[in-house]
Amino acid sequence: MTDHDALSGANEPGRPHETPGLWVRARVERPRRHKDGLVLELRPVDPGRTGRLNAFLSGDFIRQIQDVTGVLLDPSRIFGEHQLKLAVTAEPQGDLSAQVVGFVRDAFLPGWAEQDVAVRDAMEADRLWDRQHHLSIPRRLRRVFLVEPADRAPHPLGDELGRWWDQGAIELIRHAVAFEQPGSVAALHEAIGSAHDQHEWGSLDLVIVEPGAGFAFRALSDDGLLRQVAVLPVPVITRRATSPVLLDSMAWRCFDRPDEILAFLADILRDELRLADRPRLDAIAELIEAAPAANVTANPPPFARGPLFD
Repeated sequence: MTDHDALSGANEPGRPHETPGLWVRARVERPRRHKDGLVLELRPVDPGRTGRLNAFLSGDFIRQIQDVTGVLLDPSRIFGEHQLKLAVTAEPQGDLSAQVVGFVRDAFLPGWAEQDVAVRDAMEADRLWDRQHHLSIPRRLRRVFLVEPADRAPHPLGDELGRWWDQGAIELIRHAVAFEQPGSVAALHEAIGSAHDQHEWGSLDLVIVEPGAGFAFRALSDDGLLRQVAVLPVPVITRRATSPVLLDSMAWRCFDRPDEILAFLADILRDELRLADRPRLDAIAELIEAAPAANVTANPPPFARGPLFD
């Protein structure tokens, strides 16, 4: 990292001077919130240098990083060595200000992998990782709980299931979540908690998690969320996210495309019709339609007492 003295040497007397994007490797210390962004304290990686620089990471850029890379920027986790691109402004008084305009995603990948391994190992030790896999395929599809993106964009899965609901084939409970916004972990906890309540106080046959077309899905690897899903006594199916998440592996089943999910659900409905003996039900409906109206004035036949049999 270039230290404070070397950067201040680029000053032009009497006017601020802004350098173009400058890639530096620095040790990030004491990240803290500032308005909707973060202030990062940068120190040289070389212990023989003593420079220090505060760099601002704007809220807009944080959201851009989250959208593109799946990084959920938590101040408590942005520390250690990172490669950053800075736009540095030197004021006439000699002060420097810097704004982060680039981030190397690779710095986060080892941390993600370590977190995921630790979460999976802990769930396997608690015999939770495979719990969903041992559930049976639903024999009916009356009530479905859908966790879907809160982005108001068209989504083939939600749109088609909504049509099934309108036609009376299923009852659909829809819970919208902003997967790529701060607070997504808490929102997902609330959604799965609602699914637990629905099963406990009513009935529930299946839970579907449809993340949408974004990229920032680290919330779907949250330890607490996975444990909630693991103990849900109905199958949870997901559509595979664009970036790898643990939920895809520990859920009851994971699909690549919305049409695969719809085909799977249609097979459940088809089996439900078969088990219901549809020809017999159609015959009953036809007989009822053709039956003559009852004569309410006629004397009913005498009631013969006796044992009742099924």
